[in-house]
Amino acid sequence: MKMSWRKFFYILLGLGVLVILVALYILHLIRAIPEEYGKELRRPPSAYSEPVQELMDTVDDIEKDLRLGYDLNYRLTQEQINGWLATQLKGNSRVSLPSGIESPRLILGTKRQTVYFTIVGSKFQSAISIQLSCTLTDQPNTVELKIESIHAGSLPIRLKRVFDEIESAMERSGVDFKWKPGTERTVANVRIPSRVRVKRERELQITDLDFHTGSVHVTAEVD
Repeated sequence: MKMSWRKFFYILLGLGVLVILVALYILHLIRAIPEEYGKELRRPPSAYSEPVQELMDTVDDIEKDLRLGYDLNYRLTQEQINGWLATQLKGNSRVSLPSGIESPRLILGTKRQTVYFTIVGSKFQSAISIQLSCTLTDQPNTVELKIESIHAGSLPIRLKRVFDEIESAMERSGVDFKWKPGTERTVANVRIPSRVRVKRERELQITDLDFHTGSVHVTAEVD
């Protein structure tokens, strides 16, 4: 059956419009900012003044306990951590983000935790969210990170760059980080150094890592 050139043209035109609509919809999904992340980004720096000071005081207390050889028993809140990320991370010479990564935030839950950050390019940016679970294993000072999902905006993705950045960030920080074989880079073991030095060298053994909504409780034995 012959097809007129007009009908052929309109079919091509319709397909073109469909492709454009799908592309715009995907772009909308990618550019969407998750509600929890958007709420954290909208908070003014002044709202974090007290939580950040609490975190700095906690850091001083931990340093003192390590120096004296006392066991550690501390609770860190999501607000304290996000306050530090929002006000202290940028320009910090000891901690740096990979190029193109901005505004990291953390949402703590009992069973799952979510890491948010923004990928920024010359003509494009997208909010990335990584939902994971974090548990202490039977191995000394070893934490298992299980990535459950990754989204760009509200679109589920599997972004190689995200995995690469996680790996390189851990390497730069001197953290013993290894992907678990056979998991296609969805489960990793992170070994926290057992030797720390504050005036003198101490042995540190994490005994509990307990997540709650909005906080994490950490205990460790110090020798």
